[in-house]
Amino acid sequence: MNHHTQSRLLQYAGIFLFLQSIILTLSPAVRERTWDVDYRLTHWIGFIAWVVLVILAHRAIFKYAPESDAYIFPAAALLSGWGMLTIWRLDEYFGIRQMIWIGISILVLILALRFFPKIGFLRKYKYLFLTGGLVITALTLIFGTNPMGFGPRLWLGFFSDVYLQPSEPLKILLVIYLSAYLADRANIQLFSFPLLIPTLLVTGMALLLLIVQRDLGTASIFILIFTIFVYITTGRRRILITSVLSLLSALLVGYFFVDLIRVRVIGWLNPWDDPTGGSYQII
Repeated sequence: MNHHTQSRLLQYAGIFLFLQSIILTLSPAVRERTWDVDYRLTHWIGFIAWVVLVILAHRAIFKYAPESDAYIFPAAALLSGWGMLTIWRLDEYFGIRQMIWIGISILVLILALRFFPKIGFLRKYKYLFLTGGLVITALTLIFGTNPMGFGPRLWLGFFSDVYLQPSEPLKILLVIYLSAYLADRANIQLFSFPLLIPTLLVTGMALLLLIVQRDLGTASIFILIFTIFVYITTGRRRILITSVLSLLSALLVGYFFVDLIRVRVIGWLNPWDDPTGGSYQII
Protein backbone atom coordinates (compact mmCIF):
# COMPACT_ATOMS: atom_id res chain seq x y z
CA MET A 1 0.00 0.00 0.00
CA ASN A 2 2.82 2.41 0.88
CA HIS A 3 4.56 1.62 -2.42
CA HIS A 4 1.41 2.33 -4.42
CA THR A 5 0.69 5.57 -2.55
CA GLN A 6 4.25 6.82 -2.91
CA SER A 7 4.30 5.92 -6.60
CA ARG A 8 1.08 7.83 -7.23
CA LEU A 9 2.32 10.91 -5.35
CA LEU A 10 5.58 10.88 -7.30
CA GLN A 11 3.60 10.74 -10.52
CA TYR A 12 1.67 13.84 -9.45
CA ALA A 13 4.97 15.57 -8.61
CA GLY A 14 6.37 14.60 -12.01
CA ILE A 15 3.31 15.98 -13.82
CA PHE A 16 3.59 19.25 -11.89
CA LEU A 17 7.28 19.65 -12.73
CA PHE A 18 6.64 18.68 -16.35
CA LEU A 19 4.10 21.51 -16.63
CA GLN A 20 6.56 23.82 -14.89
CA SER A 21 9.20 22.91 -17.49
CA ILE A 22 6.80 23.63 -20.33
CA ILE A 23 6.02 27.02 -18.81
CA LEU A 24 9.73 27.86 -18.55
CA THR A 25 10.24 26.80 -22.17
CA LEU A 26 7.43 28.99 -23.47
CA SER A 27 8.06 31.96 -21.17
CA PRO A 28 10.22 33.88 -23.71
CA ALA A 29 7.41 33.69 -26.28
CA VAL A 30 4.88 34.92 -23.74
CA ARG A 31 7.17 37.75 -22.67
CA GLU A 32 7.92 38.90 -26.23
CA ARG A 33 4.41 38.06 -27.51
CA THR A 34 5.78 36.29 -30.56
CA TRP A 35 6.73 32.72 -31.47
CA ASP A 36 9.94 33.87 -33.15
CA VAL A 37 12.16 33.75 -30.06
CA ASP A 38 14.92 31.63 -28.55
CA TYR A 39 13.16 29.13 -26.34
CA ARG A 40 14.56 27.86 -23.06
CA LEU A 41 15.50 24.20 -23.32
CA THR A 42 18.45 23.47 -21.03
CA HIS A 43 16.28 23.06 -17.93
CA TRP A 44 14.83 19.89 -19.49
CA ILE A 45 18.16 18.27 -18.65
CA GLY A 46 17.45 18.97 -15.00
CA PHE A 47 13.89 17.66 -15.27
CA ILE A 48 14.99 14.40 -16.95
CA ALA A 49 17.76 13.96 -14.37
CA TRP A 50 15.19 14.52 -11.61
CA VAL A 51 12.91 11.82 -13.08
CA VAL A 52 15.74 9.28 -13.30
CA LEU A 53 17.01 10.02 -9.80
CA VAL A 54 13.54 9.87 -8.26
CA ILE A 55 12.81 6.51 -9.93
CA LEU A 56 16.08 5.07 -8.60
CA ALA A 57 15.36 6.37 -5.10
CA HIS A 58 11.78 5.11 -5.18
CA ARG A 59 12.91 1.61 -6.12
CA ALA A 60 15.56 1.64 -3.39
CA ILE A 61 13.00 2.72 -0.79
CA PHE A 62 10.61 -0.03 -1.86
CA LYS A 63 13.38 -2.62 -1.75
CA TYR A 64 15.14 -1.71 1.48
CA ALA A 65 12.46 0.17 3.48
CA PRO A 66 9.02 -0.99 2.26
CA GLU A 67 7.30 0.07 5.51
CA SER A 68 8.61 3.64 5.42
CA ASP A 69 6.31 6.65 5.35
CA ALA A 70 4.73 7.08 1.92
CA TYR A 71 4.51 10.88 1.99
CA ILE A 72 7.92 12.17 3.08
CA PHE A 73 9.96 11.29 0.00
CA PRO A 74 7.38 12.55 -2.55
CA ALA A 75 7.19 15.85 -0.67
CA ALA A 76 10.97 16.17 -0.61
CA ALA A 77 11.21 15.17 -4.28
CA LEU A 78 8.61 17.75 -5.33
CA LEU A 79 10.20 20.58 -3.38
CA SER A 80 13.73 19.78 -4.54
CA GLY A 81 12.68 19.52 -8.18
CA TRP A 82 10.60 22.68 -8.00
CA GLY A 83 13.47 24.53 -6.36
CA MET A 84 15.90 23.30 -9.01
CA LEU A 85 13.72 24.54 -11.88
CA THR A 86 13.18 27.86 -10.13
CA ILE A 87 16.94 28.32 -9.73
CA TRP A 88 17.49 27.21 -13.33
CA ARG A 89 15.11 29.93 -14.48
CA LEU A 90 17.23 32.55 -12.74
CA ASP A 91 20.69 31.20 -13.58
CA GLU A 92 21.57 28.09 -15.62
CA TYR A 93 24.93 27.63 -13.88
CA PHE A 94 23.39 27.48 -10.43
CA GLY A 95 20.59 25.29 -11.77
CA ILE A 96 23.17 22.74 -12.91
CA ARG A 97 24.87 22.92 -9.52
CA GLN A 98 21.53 22.31 -7.83
CA MET A 99 20.93 19.29 -10.08
CA ILE A 100 24.32 17.88 -9.09
CA TRP A 101 23.56 18.33 -5.39
CA ILE A 102 20.21 16.58 -5.82
CA GLY A 103 22.06 13.71 -7.49
CA ILE A 104 24.53 13.51 -4.61
CA SER A 105 21.65 13.56 -2.11
CA ILE A 106 19.82 10.74 -3.89
CA LEU A 107 23.05 8.70 -4.01
CA VAL A 108 23.56 9.18 -0.27
CA LEU A 109 19.94 8.17 0.34
CA ILE A 110 20.31 4.97 -1.68
CA LEU A 111 23.60 4.05 0.02
CA ALA A 112 22.10 4.75 3.43
CA LEU A 113 19.10 2.53 2.67
CA ARG A 114 21.43 -0.21 1.43
CA PHE A 115 24.00 -0.24 4.22
CA PHE A 116 22.08 1.30 7.16
CA PRO A 117 18.55 -0.14 6.94
CA LYS A 118 18.13 0.23 10.70
CA ILE A 119 18.42 3.74 12.10
CA GLY A 120 18.42 2.85 15.78
CA PHE A 121 21.88 4.41 16.11
CA LEU A 122 20.28 7.82 15.56
CA ARG A 123 18.20 7.25 18.66
CA LYS A 124 21.17 5.92 20.62
CA TYR A 125 23.46 8.86 19.87
CA LYS A 126 20.87 11.63 19.78
CA TYR A 127 22.71 13.76 22.33
CA LEU A 128 26.02 13.39 20.49
CA PHE A 129 24.53 14.38 17.14
CA LEU A 130 22.72 17.42 18.52
CA THR A 131 25.75 18.57 20.51
CA GLY A 132 27.90 18.34 17.41
CA GLY A 133 25.41 20.40 15.45
CA LEU A 134 25.25 23.03 18.17
CA VAL A 135 29.04 23.28 18.36
CA ILE A 136 29.37 23.75 14.61
CA THR A 137 26.60 26.36 14.63
CA ALA A 138 28.29 28.17 17.51
CA LEU A 139 31.45 28.44 15.43
CA THR A 140 29.64 30.94 13.20
CA LEU A 141 29.66 33.37 16.13
CA ILE A 142 33.47 33.44 15.85
CA PHE A 143 34.36 32.36 12.33
CA GLY A 144 31.10 33.17 10.58
CA THR A 145 31.09 34.77 7.14
CA ASN A 146 28.69 35.74 4.39
CA PRO A 147 29.32 34.79 0.74
CA MET A 148 27.95 38.18 -0.36
CA GLY A 149 30.37 40.05 1.90
CA PHE A 150 27.67 41.72 4.00
CA GLY A 151 24.68 40.81 6.13
CA PRO A 152 24.34 38.09 8.80
CA ARG A 153 27.41 35.85 9.07
CA LEU A 154 25.60 32.50 9.07
CA TRP A 155 28.10 30.52 6.98
CA LEU A 156 31.45 28.83 7.54
CA GLY A 157 33.84 29.29 4.64
CA PHE A 158 36.13 26.56 3.31
CA PHE A 159 38.78 27.12 0.65
CA SER A 160 37.72 29.98 -1.62
CA ASP A 161 34.12 29.35 -2.68
CA VAL A 162 32.78 26.51 -0.52
CA TYR A 163 30.37 27.54 2.22
CA LEU A 164 28.39 25.64 4.84
CA GLN A 165 25.41 27.06 6.72
CA PRO A 166 25.42 24.97 9.94
CA SER A 167 21.85 25.92 10.85
CA GLU A 168 20.62 23.80 7.91
CA PRO A 169 21.94 20.39 9.10
CA LEU A 170 21.09 21.51 12.65
CA LYS A 171 17.40 21.50 11.66
CA ILE A 172 17.69 17.82 10.68
CA LEU A 173 19.62 17.01 13.85
CA LEU A 174 16.92 18.74 15.88
CA VAL A 175 14.26 16.56 14.25
CA ILE A 176 16.31 13.45 15.06
CA TYR A 177 16.82 14.57 18.65
CA LEU A 178 13.18 15.42 19.33
CA SER A 179 11.98 12.20 17.68
CA ALA A 180 14.26 10.08 19.83
CA TYR A 181 13.80 12.10 23.02
CA LEU A 182 10.01 12.15 22.93
CA ALA A 183 9.75 8.53 21.75
CA ASP A 184 11.54 7.47 24.94
CA ARG A 185 8.95 9.26 27.06
CA ALA A 186 5.48 7.91 26.47
CA ASN A 187 2.47 9.87 27.78
CA ILE A 188 4.57 12.94 28.46
CA GLN A 189 2.78 15.80 30.19
CA LEU A 190 2.70 19.28 28.71
CA PHE A 191 4.10 21.00 31.81
CA SER A 192 6.62 18.43 32.98
CA PHE A 193 10.35 18.42 33.62
CA PRO A 194 11.14 15.98 30.75
CA LEU A 195 9.50 18.41 28.34
CA LEU A 196 11.17 21.41 29.95
CA ILE A 197 14.64 20.26 28.85
CA PRO A 198 14.06 20.34 25.07
CA THR A 199 11.95 23.46 25.50
CA LEU A 200 14.84 25.37 27.05
CA LEU A 201 17.23 23.96 24.46
CA VAL A 202 15.14 24.96 21.45
CA THR A 203 14.25 28.35 22.93
CA GLY A 204 17.90 29.00 23.70
CA MET A 205 18.96 28.19 20.14
CA ALA A 206 16.22 30.37 18.68
CA LEU A 207 17.07 33.32 20.90
CA LEU A 208 20.78 32.96 20.17
CA LEU A 209 20.17 33.04 16.42
CA LEU A 210 17.71 35.90 16.75
CA ILE A 211 19.87 38.12 18.97
CA VAL A 212 23.40 37.39 17.76
CA GLN A 213 22.91 36.43 14.12
CA ARG A 214 19.70 38.40 13.50
CA ASP A 215 18.23 35.34 11.76
CA LEU A 216 14.52 35.42 12.56
CA GLY A 217 13.74 32.92 9.79
CA THR A 218 15.85 30.06 11.17
CA ALA A 219 14.80 30.86 14.74
CA SER A 220 11.15 30.63 13.66
CA ILE A 221 11.75 27.27 11.97
CA PHE A 222 13.32 25.88 15.17
CA ILE A 223 10.27 26.94 17.16
CA LEU A 224 7.94 25.56 14.48
CA ILE A 225 9.69 22.16 14.47
CA PHE A 226 9.50 21.96 18.25
CA THR A 227 5.83 23.01 18.25
CA ILE A 228 4.84 20.33 15.75
CA PHE A 229 6.63 17.59 17.68
CA VAL A 230 5.18 18.58 21.04
CA TYR A 231 1.69 18.88 19.58
CA ILE A 232 1.93 15.42 18.00
CA THR A 233 3.19 14.02 21.30
CA THR A 234 0.75 15.69 23.69
CA GLY A 235 -2.23 16.59 21.47
CA ARG A 236 -2.60 19.87 23.37
CA ARG A 237 -3.73 22.80 21.22
CA ARG A 238 -2.47 25.32 23.72
CA ILE A 239 1.09 24.64 22.55
CA LEU A 240 0.08 25.88 19.09
CA ILE A 241 -1.38 29.09 20.51
CA THR A 242 1.65 29.66 22.73
CA SER A 243 4.07 29.21 19.83
CA VAL A 244 2.15 31.59 17.57
CA LEU A 245 2.17 34.23 20.31
CA SER A 246 5.90 33.64 20.86
CA LEU A 247 6.66 34.12 17.18
CA LEU A 248 4.58 37.28 17.03
CA SER A 249 6.37 38.62 20.09
CA ALA A 250 9.76 37.83 18.56
CA LEU A 251 8.70 39.56 15.35
CA LEU A 252 7.65 42.68 17.24
CA VAL A 253 10.87 42.77 19.26
CA GLY A 254 12.93 42.23 16.14
CA TYR A 255 11.03 44.92 14.25
CA PHE A 256 11.82 47.58 16.85
CA PHE A 257 15.37 46.53 17.79
CA VAL A 258 16.90 44.72 14.76
CA ASP A 259 17.40 46.80 11.62
CA LEU A 260 17.56 43.81 9.26
CA ILE A 261 14.25 42.39 10.50
CA ARG A 262 12.61 45.82 10.24
CA VAL A 263 13.74 46.14 6.62
CA ARG A 264 12.39 42.68 5.77
CA VAL A 265 9.03 43.33 7.44
CA ILE A 266 8.66 46.64 5.59
CA GLY A 267 9.66 44.91 2.36
CA TRP A 268 7.00 42.26 2.93
CA LEU A 269 4.30 44.84 3.66
CA ASN A 270 5.29 47.16 0.79
CA PRO A 271 7.28 45.06 -1.70
CA TRP A 272 6.92 47.44 -4.65
CA ASP A 273 8.78 50.21 -2.84
CA ASP A 274 12.06 48.37 -3.46
CA PRO A 275 11.37 45.76 -6.19
CA THR A 276 15.01 45.22 -7.24
CA GLY A 277 16.50 45.36 -3.75
CA GLY A 278 15.15 44.17 -0.42
CA SER A 279 11.86 42.93 -1.91
CA TYR A 280 13.31 41.14 -4.94
CA GLN A 281 12.74 37.63 -3.60
CA ILE A 282 9.21 38.40 -2.44
CA ILE A 283 8.18 39.80 -5.82
